[in-house]
Formats: sequence, structure tokens, C-alpha cells
Amino acid sequence: MKHLLLLSSLIALHLHADESKHRIIGLSEPSREQDLREQVKTMPEVELAALNFNTAEVTFRYDVAKLIPNYNPKHPPKTEAITRHLEDLLRAASNGTFTLQPLSTLPADKLQKLEIQCGLLDCKGCRYGAYITIAKLDGVERATVNESALLTAWIDPTKTNREDLEAALKKGRVELKTP
Repeated sequence: MKHLLLLSSLIALHLHADESKHRIIGLSEPSREQDLREQVKTMPEVELAALNFNTAEVTFRYDVAKLIPNYNPKHPPKTEAITRHLEDLLRAASNGTFTLQPLSTLPADKLQKLEIQCGLLDCKGCRYGAYITIAKLDGVERATVNESALLTAWIDPTKTNREDLEAALKKGRVELKTP
């Protein structure tokens, strides 16, 4: 009997679960995955269903009726409203260090990979600062920075280029190593 109740509860949960996939800004290095997991745990009514560091994509699972205040089944919220609510929850939980972006529409084989060696970035905060300087630039689809201060960006070459990224880093006072 207990098994049947548990099974029916799981089925009911599954029937009411909604999911949405997003590109995420803030996954600057692998250790930030755990940071994101911890932050999502504090978001009411939201579960992290999937996380892919290599594509900077997350899938959230939720019951939209519980997620959206004043939910009305006769007038369900539009996708944009749900995304905006998830974005607000994520920003609040992470003090703005994680944000959502629409999924990339450019196929991976059309992205250009750029590597820029930065100067001393000896702490997680310094690396995040360099990362965020370029992560939100138009044409940057995703980026990472490692402990050796190597910043890697995958860009849409029709929208940006190495010079734009280097100029943004210099403006953000990130030292660049010249080859």
C-alpha cells in the first residue's frame, strides 16, 4: 500500500512538472557548478533537472502553478513571464552572480573558439570578474576562465571578434599577456 501511495505521488508530481532550458551566465569555471547547485536549492519550488557546464545550459523543473504567484489556470503565464520569474529567483539566490539568457540559436560548428591569456587572476573572484567582462557581450555565446588565467570564449564571428573581447577586458582593467 505504501508503495502505491509513493508511486501515485511521484506520478502526480511528474504530471504537474514543467521544465525550461536556458543558457546561463555565471558558469565561469567548473567550481561554479557546485555554487549554482547550492543556490538553486534555496529557490522555492525550483529544481535543477540538468546542468551542462560545456554548453553553459541548465534545465529547471517546477510546477508552474506553485512557481508563479496568483497563478490562474484559465490564463496561464506566458513563457516569458515564467523565464522572468526564474531569472528573478536566480538573481536573488545568487546575489546576481548567475543570470539566464536565451538558448543559443547558432549551431556549435558555427562558433569560433578564442583563447586569451590574461595576467594574474589568482582567486575565484578575479577570474569571475574577467569572465563577466566578456560573458555578456553581444556575440559571446559562452566563456570560461581557468586557474591559469586562460580565458576561452566561443563567439559568433559575425557579431564580435578577438579585438572586441580584448578591448572589453582592457576597459575592465584585466591585464592581458601578449604572445
